[in-house]
Amino acid sequence: MGSERMEILLAACNGEAYLPAQIDSILSQKDTRWHLTLSDDGSRDGTVSILDAYARRFPDRMARLQSGKAFGCARDHFFFLMQQCSADYIMFSDQDDVFYPQKVGTMLEAMLAAERSAGKETPVLVFSDQRPTDEQLRPLAPSLMRYQGQSTTDFDYRSLLMQNTVTGGAMAINRALADMGGRCVDPSGVIMHDGWLAAVAARFGRIVYLDEPLSDYRQHAGNSVGAKDVKSPAYVLHELSEIKTLQKKIRRKKRQAQVFLQTYRSQLGAQDAEFLCGFARERSGLQFYIDNRRHLHGFMRRAGMMLLG
Repeated sequence: MGSERMEILLAACNGEAYLPAQIDSILSQKDTRWHLTLSDDGSRDGTVSILDAYARRFPDRMARLQSGKAFGCARDHFFFLMQQCSADYIMFSDQDDVFYPQKVGTMLEAMLAAERSAGKETPVLVFSDQRPTDEQLRPLAPSLMRYQGQSTTDFDYRSLLMQNTVTGGAMAINRALADMGGRCVDPSGVIMHDGWLAAVAARFGRIVYLDEPLSDYRQHAGNSVGAKDVKSPAYVLHELSEIKTLQKKIRRKKRQAQVFLQTYRSQLGAQDAEFLCGFARERSGLQFYIDNRRHLHGFMRRAGMMLLG
């Protein structure tokens, strides 16, 4: 297949209820320029048996990776898989999503077009919209980005560090971004692999957004993150009632900004350092958020950061 092939990294953990549908959706891709790596994180259900059975049945299309590690979270699992992967193009797969048949081909072509424009040495991230569904794949909304009130035009790294809008299961990266993102000096200070890679691509390379759903984003009790209707009164009331949780989320964002500065300090300018140092402070102050209000989308997000961060 040559180098123009997408390596799909699937990180599983207790996913027996959803794995067959996701793996079958990958097998049903119209574009065959893909290979699948299957990895498990200490599942206690039938996940391992499912992964092993698929790998035996389709040895030319997928392979089992036996890490011998206990990751404990999707972030560390995906960081490990990315750092172990040598492919030129990488796509991330959650265990419970369902890819549409055109997903691999559409994202790979968008990636190749971006590299022709920017050069293969430029870190590139491509991601698409998704369709949020319930556990039975019944649609909750036609667009995840609009459902969550996320910007589809502003992919400034400062915006992404304050509120990530890139979902891991909807993105693909090139080798340049995998190498640069993998240099993170402290992955434990990163919230999730997707937001980290998005911030790196936005600051040092390019983000390409495809404004069409290319997969179903299944919602259930075991989601690591999940979709949220931020415009609903129920969501707003819940967030207001969980002030300590909001404060914890903001502290994690500040820690991630600090890790970003520590990792890329020699490649950042004075304005970058000013922003990152200001954001990483325990209390950034009202003036900081006023100065950077264009990077905070949505009234509730802006108000929350101003009051608590």
